[in-house]
Amino acid sequence: MTLENKSKFAKRINRAPSYITELISHGRIVLEGKKVNVEASLAKLAETASGANPAVAARHEAARKVVKPRQKRKVTKVIEGSRADYERMTQSIKNKHKELNFDLVLNKRFLISDVRREALALGNTLRASLERLIDQTAPRLSVIQDKKLRLMLIKTESAILKNIVKSEFPRALRRLKKAAK
Repeated sequence: MTLENKSKFAKRINRAPSYITELISHGRIVLEGKKVNVEASLAKLAETASGANPAVAARHEAARKVVKPRQKRKVTKVIEGSRADYERMTQSIKNKHKELNFDLVLNKRFLISDVRREALALGNTLRASLERLIDQTAPRLSVIQDKKLRLMLIKTESAILKNIVKSEFPRALRRLKKAAK
């Protein structure tokens, strides 16, 4: 029969001395006075390691069956115009401000000045493209006599205009993200 103090036994099983104290409180360590009986304690630890100890299994089962009732929070009415009402509104504003800051950092929202600048740029692109469409197609349309050819010219030029405007949106978004950094 080998006897060791708690700290030596803890080193033997690669645990902290506080864990040994916990095992003692659960009755999984055999003590001889203040010393640990090594062989008996190792055997007891081995037989209770898998959770096969009926006392431990019963304790865990009982803990699972006990349902703790939720305590309801006491809800107090807030009178409009009271100090609590103003504190609630102030906290709500602070929370919304933090949420907006998070969205700005994550590039989910952008500053209004940046958005306004990009909207103006998109509008200018659309206006310039329409003017180009009119300036380039009007002379050609006046020369073409066949309605089918005129319609084909307008469709072709409209498709080009659509691609120009469509390609400008991702560019505007990239510029917004770049400005946000």
